[in-house]
Amino acid sequence: YIYIYIMLRVKKACATMLNLDPSFFRFIRLFTPLGVEEEGLQVYVGYLKKVIAMRSRMEFEQLVEMMDQQNVNFVGCLTNLFKDIVLAIEENSEILSGLCGEDGIVYAICELQEECDSRGSVILNKYMEYRQLAKLSSEINAHNTNLLAVGGGPEGPDPREVELYLEEILNLMQLGEDYTEFMISKIKALTSVDPELLPRATKAFRSGSFSKVAQDLTGFYVILEGFFMVENVRKAIKIDEHMPDSLTSSMVDDVFYVLQSCLRRAISTSNISSVVAVLSGASSLLGNEYHEALQHKTREPNLGAKLFFGGVGVQKTGTEIATALNNMDVSSEYVLKLKHEIEEQCAEVSGIFFLYLTVI
Repeated sequence: YIYIYIMLRVKKACATMLNLDPSFFRFIRLFTPLGVEEEGLQVYVGYLKKVIAMRSRMEFEQLVEMMDQQNVNFVGCLTNLFKDIVLAIEENSEILSGLCGEDGIVYAICELQEECDSRGSVILNKYMEYRQLAKLSSEINAHNTNLLAVGGGPEGPDPREVELYLEEILNLMQLGEDYTEFMISKIKALTSVDPELLPRATKAFRSGSFSKVAQDLTGFYVILEGFFMVENVRKAIKIDEHMPDSLTSSMVDDVFYVLQSCLRRAISTSNISSVVAVLSGASSLLGNEYHEALQHKTREPNLGAKLFFGGVGVQKTGTEIATALNNMDVSSEYVLKLKHEIEEQCAEVSGIFFLYLTVI
């Protein structure tokens, strides 16, 4: 009868969820002397899941109502979901371990990760829908195809708008990665856990539905970042001009600034496939279009004759040649500097990225 009474009180408290009576926690602790700790753990974790789901659903509904506005805070919505899950574990560790030891904490983490998979996936999918990333990616692919056609085609998306989306995607990706790393490290820090629980816990984070949707988001990121990088490098080459009191023309600093920004953003995602894709794209741009732009001036027809016979334009021609040679020299220094910066940033994120640095 005592057991039935406790169960009824607990279920009633779980049904209301808000404004819990402090006696609820005392009833949870009574599962241990009754010898039904596992059932008590399931009931309590079930309650935590309901609270998190309810809070996330309410915030998501508010977010959806604001989607007709220009700036919708998907990052804040996802942050609050992760915060609720982390706090649920941190603030209830004593109760969870009191029921089933550290195994109870791991069980709770795995169960609450189901809410992350469910609610987090909804948030990411809604973001991709809101920004129409599938349509945008198709437009970029069509734009790239049209560039190869005779006469070209319509202009692609506005790179400035794409950059805004890239920053949003980066924030979402970083959030997911930071949350995952924190929770996995918390599991690994536990010292008396059933060895069979650890692989299950890790798999729950790396192969769940949230992880799969995050991979879709990563795919869009790679397409958008590649487009942004190529378009801005081409623009820098197109508007290249000699700068007063400068030994090089404008495209040198402009091109390497674009490459540096894109590579920094890619590495900040902590995603290997993103880094490799952007790194490969940067290497291709340097080895092809930028290399061609550097050599273009030195291949000018009858250049030697112009310099030898002199004339009104000889000073201008000499200055242009000197600038072109300086562009090559400074670009070589910038390549080495960029490679060094990439190595340093990769070392801060993860040593495994060094496997791919030979692409530069």
